[in-house]
Amino acid sequence: MTYELPEPKGPASDVAIQGGYLIGFSVQAIIGLIRSVFGWRLSMKETVTQILFIGRVSTGPSLLLMIPIGVFIAVSVGELAGRIGAGGYSGAVVAFIIVGQAAAMVCALMMAGVAGSAICTDLGSRKIREEIDAIEVMGIDAVERLVGPRLVAAVVVSLALCAMVTFGGVLACYLYHIYIQHQPAGTFLATFSQYGRLSDFGMAMVKSAVFGLASTLVATFKGLHAKGGPRGVADAVNEAVVLAFALVFILNTALSALYTVIVPAVGSY
Repeated sequence: MTYELPEPKGPASDVAIQGGYLIGFSVQAIIGLIRSVFGWRLSMKETVTQILFIGRVSTGPSLLLMIPIGVFIAVSVGELAGRIGAGGYSGAVVAFIIVGQAAAMVCALMMAGVAGSAICTDLGSRKIREEIDAIEVMGIDAVERLVGPRLVAAVVVSLALCAMVTFGGVLACYLYHIYIQHQPAGTFLATFSQYGRLSDFGMAMVKSAVFGLASTLVATFKGLHAKGGPRGVADAVNEAVVLAFALVFILNTALSALYTVIVPAVGSY
C-alpha cells in the first residue's frame, strides 16, 4: 500500500523524512517482490513488458556513452603510456578502468537518468490520475503489482547492459590501440588478460544489478508519491534522478572498497 508523505518542516526534516520513508518503502517493495515470486503472483506479462521498455530506452544511450568513454580512456592512456615508455600496458589499464569501474557506472547513469525518469513519470502520471488509488480500492497491492515487475526488469536489463557496454568499451580501446596508435595487438591482449580478472567482471555485474535495483526503488518511490498535478510529476522525476545519482555514487564507493578488501590486487609495480 502507498501513503502520503507528511509536509516537511525544514530542509533537515525533509531529508530525514524522505530518507526514512524511502528505506521503509524499499524494505516493503523487496519483501513484496519475494512474496510475489515464491507465491507465483509476479506478473510475467508486466515483467516482460518492462524489460523490453527499459532495454529499448537504455541500450542506445548506453552504447553511445560508452564508446566515447572508451576512446577517451584509450587516448589518455596511450599518451601517458607513450611518455613513460609503457605503451604495452594499455590493456591492463583498460581492464582496470573499463571492466572494473566505467561499465558499471555507465549502466548506473542510464538506469538512474533514462530508465528511472521514465519509470517515475509513468507511475507519477498514474498517481495524479488516481489510478493507483483505484487499484488499491480493488484490493490489489500497488507495490506488489507495479513495483515488483519493474525491479526484476531493472536488474535483468542492468546485467545485460553491463555485459554489452563492457564489450563495447574494450573493443573501442582495442581498435584505437591497433589502428590509431599502431601498437601490436599481442601486447594489448597480453596485458589485458594478465591484469583483467573474471572476478572484476563479476563485480561489475553485481554493481550493475545493485545500481539498477537502487535506482528503480528511488524512481518508483517518487512516482507513487507524486502530487500536485503535472508539475508535481516533473518535480518528482527531478528529485528521483538527483537522489538516484547520489545513491549510486555512494553505493559504488562502498562496493569498490569492499571488493579491494576481499580480492587482492594483481601484479606488482
